[in-house]
Amino acid sequence: MKIFILPVNKVLQPPPQNFIYPNHNVDYGVEQDFLIWLNKNPELLTPDSDKANWHYLPVFWTRWHINHSFAENREGLDTLQYKVNNILIDSKKTFTITQFDGGTLLNLGNALEFTAARTINKGIDIPILCALHKRPLFPVKKKFIGSFNGSIGTHPLRKQLFDVYQDNPEINLGGNLPTRFYKRWIQGKQFNLNIMASYIALCPRGTSANSFRFFEAMQLGVAPCLIGDIDVRPFQKYINWNDCSYFVKDIEQLSHLLKNLNKGEALKKGKLAKKIFFDNLYYQKWCKYVIMDLNASIS
Repeated sequence: MKIFILPVNKVLQPPPQNFIYPNHNVDYGVEQDFLIWLNKNPELLTPDSDKANWHYLPVFWTRWHINHSFAENREGLDTLQYKVNNILIDSKKTFTITQFDGGTLLNLGNALEFTAARTINKGIDIPILCALHKRPLFPVKKKFIGSFNGSIGTHPLRKQLFDVYQDNPEINLGGNLPTRFYKRWIQGKQFNLNIMASYIALCPRGTSANSFRFFEAMQLGVAPCLIGDIDVRPFQKYINWNDCSYFVKDIEQLSHLLKNLNKGEALKKGKLAKKIFFDNLYYQKWCKYVIMDLNASIS
């Protein structure tokens, strides 16, 4: 299989965006990561678009949309659509990587979107990644069944989670917290420690069906539980997610899980989750699965 990288003007690969989330993160994500990885694997590339099985569209969608007011009132979309239309050669042979909620927000014809943050848009799920968290040097004792810290208003499931569990001492819930480790430590709002002190990390969907917390928990060695109407755990053809995580569709299913949680099993899942994260899902590791999916699409 050969890939042709579509030439894009640097305006479509903007310099650092003016909003970064989570707060501890750096201005780097899966969109930049895949392009770097692909250029490190020249055996996959061809300079001839006609001989290529796939055309890769390397637009930095997240930076563009954030720098255009999150595409509010369609800001920037018409310009972006015009520029992309002038780049595409054959949409049926085109794929792109996006992290922005809702994907590219454009009409790309028959192009494939590998997306880290689906809403109602179609796409092939990939991990939504951020910079690594600091881990304490000492072991953290488990004291919660589950924990979640984050905004409440981005999806009804989050409000339901707080309504049901905010007074339960075995479930640690909190609102928006500072992300930097030392600030959490000083203020006693210890996002990292609360996750590590839990048997599972609660990861309710927000605006998108995915959650940074899912992969943050894996990095910290805690089994994540995705809560949402769509199971967007990525690369399910290649990763047996039931071995290292949980998925429930609603708070009723979550309540059943928490009531009957096998703590020993949760600990084993957390240990495996950390291994799978660093071996297969962190920056530069996940990209191979995109190639596997592309290969499968042409075979």
